[in-house]
Amino acid sequence: MRKLIVLSGSGISADSGLETFRSSGERSLWAQYDADLVCNFDTWEENFDLVHEFYSRRREQLAKVAPNDAHRLCVSWQERFGADLITQNVDDLFERAGAHDVLHVHGFLTSMRCVECGAEWHFGYRKFDPATDRCPHCQGLHVKPNVVFFHEQAPLYAEMWRRLAGLTHDDVMVVIGTSGNVLPIAEIARRTPATTVLSNLETESAMTENYFTHVLHGRAAEIAPQLDALATSLMERGAELVNI
Repeated sequence: MRKLIVLSGSGISADSGLETFRSSGERSLWAQYDADLVCNFDTWEENFDLVHEFYSRRREQLAKVAPNDAHRLCVSWQERFGADLITQNVDDLFERAGAHDVLHVHGFLTSMRCVECGAEWHFGYRKFDPATDRCPHCQGLHVKPNVVFFHEQAPLYAEMWRRLAGLTHDDVMVVIGTSGNVLPIAEIARRTPATTVLSNLETESAMTENYFTHVLHGRAAEIAPQLDALATSLMERGAELVNI
């Protein structure tokens, strides 16, 4: 049976108004913090309060935005084609759009992890209180946002690579809203036997676009109908080149 895998990055959620690592402007949340202090696994405990202040603000932002048409499109692909959703994003916009079993390879913003006992639990959008918020399982104090930091292992990468390695000539991989600076997306596209589709706002320096079978430019939420027409054609008629 033909498979459809969707691999998404921050661009898909930026269309909902969610700030990303590359957001610009002095008022941007990311511009107000040193990422090496608040996103560094080697030093996060030394900056414990600052780390939780930053991620509390990120959760506050997340609570104020909603899924967009690109999220909803991916949910419809799950319903129609059994699409496998893999995302680099730590937000819950896919789930709020109705998606299930999304593989969040960089963690989940609305959950916490205890580095003492390894427990993970849903935290929601509320502010973390360093004085009172402890691990509900062991009462430990070393509670960390359940997000993969710089220099930290990403345990779900192994599962992601396993799924991508299983793609065949009959399958389709759609990449949405990613610069290719974290995961080697272009190299993945070059090596996979699957038909590949890239949907990005614009050309990215780290993304060799001629490695992809099809390339679409524009905001993911705005070009969702065009992207749907292409993916639907590939899934229903086979993985041959089509003109949309």
